[in-house]
Amino acid sequence: MTDLFAHQIVTRAIGGTVSITILREPADGSARYAVTYENRGGAQRWLSKHRFPDVAQADAGALTLADFLGAEVR
Repeated sequence: MTDLFAHQIVTRAIGGTVSITILREPADGSARYAVTYENRGGAQRWLSKHRFPDVAQADAGALTLADFLGAEVR
């Protein structure tokens, strides 16, 4: 069994998920991507302040956050 940190145990217990959200710039319609975290039931939602210009960069950020938290990526 692997050793888990406290934040990973809590995230797994409450069922947190990490995903990517598309944000559109109202002025020109260009897409930006942000990483989001949401616990089970959606009571706690977090949206990254950083906006990624490329979906591959946002995906790397989501995978890193999910790995750190011990969460699932959707």
